[in-house]
Parts: sequence; structure tokens; C-alpha cells
Amino acid sequence: MTAIITHEAVREAALDAGRALGLPEPVTEAYVRLLRPCLHLCPYEKLPEELRTEVRPAARVGGPARLPKGVEVPGYVPHVLTVDCAALPTGVLDIAFPTDGHVAVLAEITDQDHGWVFHVPAGTETVERPPAERDPLASVAPFPLHAVPGLTTPKYVDSAEIPEAAAYVEGNAERAELLDELFAKLESLVSAPWSYEIQLGGWSPAWHDPLEDRGEILLVAIPEGAVSDGDCITYISGTPEEIAEYRYAELAFSVES
Repeated sequence: MTAIITHEAVREAALDAGRALGLPEPVTEAYVRLLRPCLHLCPYEKLPEELRTEVRPAARVGGPARLPKGVEVPGYVPHVLTVDCAALPTGVLDIAFPTDGHVAVLAEITDQDHGWVFHVPAGTETVERPPAERDPLASVAPFPLHAVPGLTTPKYVDSAEIPEAAAYVEGNAERAELLDELFAKLESLVSAPWSYEIQLGGWSPAWHDPLEDRGEILLVAIPEGAVSDGDCITYISGTPEEIAEYRYAELAFSVES
């Protein structure tokens, strides 16, 4: 089973790759600085061996949601995910995420671009919300997920926007190809079996219209295949200020298929 991916291990491997390509070390370091941490939420069977002892579930897919009294969500919107904030590893993410209570996500994860995210602080009086009408997840038995620290790269990199890379390339096509090779290596270094599960924080895995291009950052990405059957991915995002201030009512939902 693949081991946990650490920043230092990826950095050392990237530096080795850069040396093999004949790249100046400051250029390789500039690419390493692009990495952003995340947490992958995955089933027990995909966990690396070192996390399988005394493991505590960090989230749950499906089943009824527990929401504060008085909160109403349209009956057709299913509960997708609840995250146990206190069960997440601390000091991993570079975005603010609640450390107590739970975060519930209710959304259609097929072709709808809307949903609801609630942070329910510890001690809040809650009620169990019944399953949604015509719930597409009704046939999916609730199951626990576990948190694995990870690293992410942006989907696209423009070397002209990285000063060290731009100075190195200076219009040289062969050098530009070397940077493409380095970036491909970096992508392979952060890839793991659990990288295709639900992702908290980090770079958006979106191929079309990346969130970052419109000034937003990722809160959570939910691949339909990690919850039920299907190929869509739901991205829940917001501005850095909205994420930092837990202004979840202002978050945007987008679906990529």
C-alpha cells in the first residue's frame, strides 16, 4: 500500500528529478512552492498501512443529516457528506476549516449547480433530517470515510508567471519542454490511490474553468464516483474571505462532467 505523501519527500524527489533534467535548483524549488496541501477522505480499504491502526472515521457519506432546528433545505436535495471536524488531522490544510462540530453538505451531485453547506458547532441542538424525496443516494448505504493528508498541484502552469522559470526559459523551446517534464513528474509524485476520493482544500482538480482563475479557492470536491455511480465532480468553492470566515451560505457550487 502506498505510504502517506509528505511535502519533504516530494520536494526531495522533485529536486532529484530537476537535477536529472539539468534544471537550476531555484527553478525546481519554484515549482515545488506551487504545491498546496489537502485532505483526502477515503474508505478504510484505501488507507495507507500506517493509518490503519486506531483509525477514527472523519466523515460519513449519505444517510440522514443532522441540522440545527429551523434550518430548511428543499426536500429534493440529498445529504451527501458530513465531516466530523474534530476528527480531521490538524495543521494540514492551508485554508480555514472548523475544528469542532460537523460540516454537512447537501447537494445534487449530477448536473445541478446548487446546494447547501452548514457548519454545526459542537453543542448545537440538532434534528435528524429525513432522506430527500426521490433521493438519488437512497440506494447507497451510509459509509464512513477517513482522512489522509495529501498534496496537490494546479492543473495548468504558465512558466511565464513563475519568475525563476521565465528567466530560465527566455524563449527557449527545449527548456520549456524540460519544465513540462518537471511538472509532469511533480504531478506523478503527489498522485495516490486515494487522490480520486473526496478532497478538502488544495488546488481544484477541475479541468475546465479552474476555480482559481475566477478568484476562488476550493473548500471540497466530491466526485460522484466516490459516493455512488457516475462521472460528475461537484466543486464547492468561495473567495478566500468567504472560506476563512465560514460564510458557507455564499459558497458556489459547480459541476464538471
